[in-house]
Amino acid sequence: MGSDEAAKELPYLRRVSEQNMDEISSFDMKSIAMRYELEHKRRGFSLLAELSDTLMNDEDYGSVFVSVSRKLNAVLSMQRTAVLIPNGDGDYKSCVLHGYPPHEERAISSRLITVDDELLDPSNPVLVTGADSPSRLARMREALALPYFISCPVILQNDISAILITGRVIEQPPFLTRLGVFDVETVKTVSSYMAALLAGRRMLEAEERTKIMLNSNPLCCSFWDKDLNIIDCNEQVVRLFGLSERREFIEKFYELSPEYQPDGTPTVQKRIEVISKALETGFNKFEWMHTDLKGEPIPTEVTLVRVSTSNGFIVVGYTRDIRGQKAMLAEIKETEDELRAARDLAEENARAKSEFLANMSHEIRTPMNAILGMTYILADTAMTEKQREYVEKASHSARLLLRIINDILDFSKIDAGQMTVECIGFSLRNLIKHVRDMVIQQIEMKSLSLGIDVADDVPDSLMGDQLRMEQVLLNVISNAVKFTDSGGIDIRVSLKSSDGETAHVIFEVSDTGIGMNGDQIAKLFSPFTQADASTTRKFGGTGLGLAISKNLLKLMGGDIRCDSSPGLGSKFTFTAAFKLPEEAVLSGSERSFAGCPEDESGSRALGIYGGLSSKTGASDLSKLRGMRVLLAEDNDINQLIATELLSRVYVDVTAVDNGLEAIDALERGEFDVVLMDIQMPDMDGLAAASRIRANPKYRDLPIIAMTAHAMAGDREISLESGMNDHVTKPIDPGLLYETLLRWDRRESRRARETEDRIDLEAFSDVNR
Repeated sequence: MGSDEAAKELPYLRRVSEQNMDEISSFDMKSIAMRYELEHKRRGFSLLAELSDTLMNDEDYGSVFVSVSRKLNAVLSMQRTAVLIPNGDGDYKSCVLHGYPPHEERAISSRLITVDDELLDPSNPVLVTGADSPSRLARMREALALPYFISCPVILQNDISAILITGRVIEQPPFLTRLGVFDVETVKTVSSYMAALLAGRRMLEAEERTKIMLNSNPLCCSFWDKDLNIIDCNEQVVRLFGLSERREFIEKFYELSPEYQPDGTPTVQKRIEVISKALETGFNKFEWMHTDLKGEPIPTEVTLVRVSTSNGFIVVGYTRDIRGQKAMLAEIKETEDELRAARDLAEENARAKSEFLANMSHEIRTPMNAILGMTYILADTAMTEKQREYVEKASHSARLLLRIINDILDFSKIDAGQMTVECIGFSLRNLIKHVRDMVIQQIEMKSLSLGIDVADDVPDSLMGDQLRMEQVLLNVISNAVKFTDSGGIDIRVSLKSSDGETAHVIFEVSDTGIGMNGDQIAKLFSPFTQADASTTRKFGGTGLGLAISKNLLKLMGGDIRCDSSPGLGSKFTFTAAFKLPEEAVLSGSERSFAGCPEDESGSRALGIYGGLSSKTGASDLSKLRGMRVLLAEDNDINQLIATELLSRVYVDVTAVDNGLEAIDALERGEFDVVLMDIQMPDMDGLAAASRIRANPKYRDLPIIAMTAHAMAGDREISLESGMNDHVTKPIDPGLLYETLLRWDRRESRRARETEDRIDLEAFSDVNR
């Protein structure tokens, strides 16, 4: 080729050469970039491979975080890696710090770190390099002492479980490239891998916990699919039936149940029914009879629950062995039968005891009524002094016997919970005077002194049970007299408190008698006890009086105690609460015995037998004159005594022997009151009262039981039969008279008859 042609080709060749050089240079840059990318990806894959081998053996989250930190520093040439976890209050604390000097690690670990929102975005990992402004994430860079880093959150079930931060103190050490996008991708991949690994580990842990809970459950658990096939069970099933493995239960289910259930339904059919119901309603509970491989019955209680799964509904069955419960129920039933038999026997014994006491009361009171009544009638006849002394001693002994009987009956009422107290107006000072009159003869016979002191501030007009309060006072004072041979008795009454509606009164009865020691006082208010074994032989008594008094005082809102020393006497202190009346009752002087005449022996008009209460004077007895009384009494002596007592106050008495005769007598004549015995032949008093009350003609006729039935509940029985009141034998003349006065309706009947006559006359005048 000539020079001219060469000169022409040179520019072309130069241009082609330059183009080739550019292409070669471009290719080299692409090659270098590709190698750089491949190197980073190789490092990423190497990191993931190493992490995969390491993390699968880590046991907990902390170990996973430590392994990741070490591998990041080693494989990606990072200098420091931190893993932060939330503390629950919005801040974070360091879980792992790798590559830090000890002093920096201690400083960072000791404080909470506030994380910028930019670091919490799972879709945008954060890269901080020297190209960034020093102010960008300055707080975080300073807190972690890490100026250049890559950060990516670890997301687990849509929550941030940790923040992975890895980086360098010097951005580009010798022979290392700057942190770049490939490092970010690697850290992001590692973060995702950690999240997946932690999620899987959490699922394994949850599955392990579920397995532990299932197999440690004391109930047998079984699983049934929607086609009613058993698909699994827990280990408790194996233990219950003595099987070798769970699969055996699934394969031999029908061998572990009898052919028929206890209700007669075939087991195959029953299984379909109960599981179908659980699938339909979501719940089913029933008893199921199983058997073990030897055929021994195993009664169970089964609860089926419908559970929703990804593949539809299944039924979970919980089976409880109730052999122990069945045995316990059988034992309880046997015990209940024994207790029921014991209760029936106790009730029968109680009824027998009650009937025995009632019969004894009736049988004792009937002759006692004759003895006291006849001594009363005899005392009112002309006698020599010697004869009167004999009668008085006989009457005194009879009254002591009656008191013992009354104590026994009162205790039986308390024991049955049927004792009640009244709330009526009375004079306290009159009550004390009445008690004094009843004990003064005993006191004078023993030459003892008696002192009575009622404080001026104690109200005289009170509302309460006068007779029961009198019973308590008489019991305590009589005991004081009984156990005192010299000296005297002092009675003091004071006011403990008063609020204008209720007065709490304190009674003190002191004596100079034989006294008691502490052991004797401790047993004093227990029934059937005396101060010592010789007391009954020397002084008599049942040992019931103080026990009854204590119970009565409790019913009256009070209590009783005793202070005593051997040889130095005793002091009984007791309290009772009384209502204060809105209108004052009669004063003590107005309620005295001034109108009650005395006989020649100095006793009251009713003498040795008894007296009228403070509410009834001799002037009141005149009001009974002319009263027509029908007396139904089968006992001749009791009939005689009642007739005599009523005749003395000029009551007109008609006596019959039983209830049938009483009904006939009412048809033949007119009567103001009926006194009805209870226990009579042919027709008893209760039946007669019911028959009489059924006739409207006798609707307002007062019927009063006069009977030896004095046990708890007898009064209520009388009232239920149609009677108006209940008087017990032996007959207390004063109480009998008071009862008749209370039910005397002659004036009201005469007033009605007068009104009827006036109305009739007015009607006749109009007709004329």
